[in-house]
Amino acid sequence: MPDLSRRTFVRGSLAAGGGGLLAAALPGAAHAAELTVTDPAGTVTLAADTATGAIRVLDAGGTHRLTLTEFWYANAIRTRGASAVTKVSDTELHVEYVTQHADVSVRAVVVAGLRKARVRWEVAGPAAVPAQFLIGQSIVNGTVRYDPLALWNRDAGGGIPYETRHGACYAMTYADNRLLLRVRESTPAFGGGVTAVHAPGVAAPDGQGWVTEAVLVPGLMRVHSAGVIARDIVTPLGVDLWADQPFHVWPSGGAKTVNAQVVNADTVARQVRLSWTARTWDGAVQSGSAGPVTVSPRTVWNASFGVTLGARDIAFVEAVVTDGSATAFSRTNLAVLSSYTYRAGDASMFGLANYPWLLTGPGPDETAALMKLIGMKWVRTAYAGAPGIPPGDLDGHGLRHNVQLGDFDEGLPTDPQTWARDMVDLCVAAGARYYECGNELNLTAPDLSPGDYVAGALRPVRAALGDTPAFKVMTCGLAGLDSAWLDAFGTAGGWGEVDALAYHPGRGNFVADYSPPEPWVGPDGARKPEFWNFIGSLRKADAARAANGGKELWLTEAYASTQPNRWWTDTYRHAAENVLLQLMFARVHNVRGVTWYTLDDGIEQQPREANPDDIEYHFGLLVRDRSPKPSLLAFATAARLLDQATYVGRVTFSDPEVKGLLFDTFAVLWTRHDGYVLNAGHGAGAHYPHPEPWLDPWPAKTPVTLPAATSTVRELNCIGQETPHTAAGGRVSLTLDGAPRIFVGLDLTTTATYPV
Repeated sequence: MPDLSRRTFVRGSLAAGGGGLLAAALPGAAHAAELTVTDPAGTVTLAADTATGAIRVLDAGGTHRLTLTEFWYANAIRTRGASAVTKVSDTELHVEYVTQHADVSVRAVVVAGLRKARVRWEVAGPAAVPAQFLIGQSIVNGTVRYDPLALWNRDAGGGIPYETRHGACYAMTYADNRLLLRVRESTPAFGGGVTAVHAPGVAAPDGQGWVTEAVLVPGLMRVHSAGVIARDIVTPLGVDLWADQPFHVWPSGGAKTVNAQVVNADTVARQVRLSWTARTWDGAVQSGSAGPVTVSPRTVWNASFGVTLGARDIAFVEAVVTDGSATAFSRTNLAVLSSYTYRAGDASMFGLANYPWLLTGPGPDETAALMKLIGMKWVRTAYAGAPGIPPGDLDGHGLRHNVQLGDFDEGLPTDPQTWARDMVDLCVAAGARYYECGNELNLTAPDLSPGDYVAGALRPVRAALGDTPAFKVMTCGLAGLDSAWLDAFGTAGGWGEVDALAYHPGRGNFVADYSPPEPWVGPDGARKPEFWNFIGSLRKADAARAANGGKELWLTEAYASTQPNRWWTDTYRHAAENVLLQLMFARVHNVRGVTWYTLDDGIEQQPREANPDDIEYHFGLLVRDRSPKPSLLAFATAARLLDQATYVGRVTFSDPEVKGLLFDTFAVLWTRHDGYVLNAGHGAGAHYPHPEPWLDPWPAKTPVTLPAATSTVRELNCIGQETPHTAAGGRVSLTLDGAPRIFVGLDLTTTATYPV
């Protein structure tokens, strides 16, 4: 399958969204010209039309649910009926297809098993293109959504558990039943799952051609459970966790119900027991168990248990199912975040960079509500035809939106005036407040000079806008603060063509306040790891915009990646701490807007898939199952504190490793006695065992006594949990470490030096 870059991907014409297509009803009775196979228990039946080769899928009640209509073996080239249909046994039949190429053969091997059917297409011939294989389908009175299977793993090298992908699943829902179609892998936009499923082939075992396979599982069960049954590798047990609350985020604390579904994927019954554990931010434990229960072959057992949360809280929940020989486990998170009325309005600097779209679970209204709950006011790009919430709906939710388009990886437009007029028209029609012209050109288009970009893109846009521009223009979002690119941009007169500098403050395994010594770039122009720091690059960006007309500054892709067990990325706990500091520093440097890279883990081309080896899948504020990371609460904590807050200046201590930022309504204090480099003890490889998020990673504790303006000083950690401290004689004793904490009620100034 070809490599699919998130920056060069061209969307297909069929949407992969959750609504699906309501197909015309087809008759459920057997056709006269069909051959059928059924498993001995009668749980699934497949019927192949001897003329067309279409394969109908019927459930245990004999109801027709799906037709596999044809097979595409290359782009726009598909089978044209059947040359032969042969019933090999009561449970297996073969379909030989008519093809458009005499040198291409396509055969389907159809097998019915217990609550599980398998259709394997065997393809040979020089005109076949395995990366373009599609399975044609027609869903009968149902809807479809893309919902890939992921399973949890323990890391043999130590660290936190992580998910890996185990197949691409298309889940069909009917009024009275469900059906899952699983393929090895799929890019939803190549087929959409509505009338066709992208199912790239692999080399046949004998080296003659290619094969691809669909496994079908009917039954009223969770997608995860059906996916475990559908797996090619035998996995006897599986468990899925979820809560009946959008994003697992409640407005108040108390007892919350977690649902668990255990699946027995084996062909024999198994007696199982379920045990669960929930740990909160400080490591407090709640636990319990259920069972034993006998689960019949390829069926499920539903259970539930309660977890109690505080007023501002997060719980990390794990459930384990075992029968004494086989074991499976799953994880999810629960959180409490109370409602809040933000007052900044259009002056808010908080937003979302990637399309706010979810293929499963909460819908657009609930997604917009979550964005507003955590303080987001902006969406980086929204226009007619873009995925996500349409511009008009964003307006209805009170969310402001911009447009980011015009990636020039393959060169500038050949007719820049026409292109610019079209782009201006698109932005105006979308109601965009800003247009971000291109994306990371310093990284994706290194041969495109800043001068050519200014002349061939920015100036035409500015000319098309005229004397009364309908929106403001940003530079392309630079990948890191690229000083060489900006210098050439200024020499070409670029600053006069834009209203804002946009850049992406990438960050490696450094705390957000680390500004490493320069140079960050080698003699050959290659970026050193230190190039990817937050505060150092932000200071340079602030200085550059100030020296060139005082342009606005936007961080249009900010992030704190939680790729598991990698030394280059944040742990879940460090990510939350760095989210808080990054947003604080954005206010310190008068950043106009910070749009967080993604709301949820995953990428647009492979949504909801798990990939522990690709950092792109781990930038979200939500984990893959749409439950909250600690980063989500940290984002909300920062947004609420900074809502209309004013930065006053630095707080100075006698110990230079004690740090402080003073705002008019609070202070942020932390230390760097444990250093500025995270995961510093890593070995030669990429692996670093991340500690669990409820473990305190900062060994050095620093006591301080500071002046207090109130009798009680409120301490808030990065996720917003509050601890009161009683002052005596106008002073209060506190303990600081590497985690930034907010203090309300201190009497600090920017002129005094406080002893440590």
